[in-house]
Amino acid sequence: MNSPSVIYCTVRKKWVERTPEEEVRQHIIKHLHLVCRAPLHLMTCEYQVKSLHHRADLVLHDRNGNPLVLAEFKAPSVPADEKTIDQLRRYNAQILAPYLLISNGNQTYFWKIDKTGKTYHMLGDIPPYEELLDQQLRNESSSEI
Repeated sequence: MNSPSVIYCTVRKKWVERTPEEEVRQHIIKHLHLVCRAPLHLMTCEYQVKSLHHRADLVLHDRNGNPLVLAEFKAPSVPADEKTIDQLRRYNAQILAPYLLISNGNQTYFWKIDKTGKTYHMLGDIPPYEELLDQQLRNESSSEI
């Protein structure tokens, strides 16, 4: 089934249509898994955003099943601009992930959202999964004080 018109999704464990956007998704999934050490079984592609009747491209969950990273992917020809960021923010108003990621394959942006949910801090790189979990745990602990 190795055809130029399909690409294997390691998260969904099936062959899917090869599109420029899907190639970006698979590249970022590979990076999250191999470099950041995020478990594949904690990733969900095409995550349903119920109240908006849309699907987020990828959600990486923490070990309790809560959304940790919300990701949106675009084809390399589509700019990762304010319109894409607005789309991600609308989705995250429902999903409530503490981290956001956008990539078009040429540009990748990663943000941490402060605990009030009002301020976005751009990070230079995507941190390792364990670091994301540790940071999230520290944020939750400090908000309980």
